[in-house]
Amino acid sequence: MGRRSRKRYKVFRPPQRTLPRVFQCPACGSMTIIVYMEPYINDAGEEKKRALVKCMNPKCGLRAGLEELPSIFEAVDAYSKFLDLYGSEKIKVWFEKGESFE
Repeated sequence: MGRRSRKRYKVFRPPQRTLPRVFQCPACGSMTIIVYMEPYINDAGEEKKRALVKCMNPKCGLRAGLEELPSIFEAVDAYSKFLDLYGSEKIKVWFEKGESFE
């Protein structure tokens, strides 16, 4: 004689969270900012990163460059540093019209 089978409970695991890749532009307000990171070695021999912040909205075209970022910075960290500098007007920004998402 067989027993009655027990109900099996499925273990729920929330999905793995990832860092965002597209951010909100402070100039036009659309979610079109992309941050390009590039590692390099400075004059003192330390590994650093450069970041290029680009708004891909063809009507906005915001651009900014960040130098001498620590090597552990990701795109999210560079974006937050850009926002701090943009809000306090301590960063040079320029606008290039006519570029959009590829």
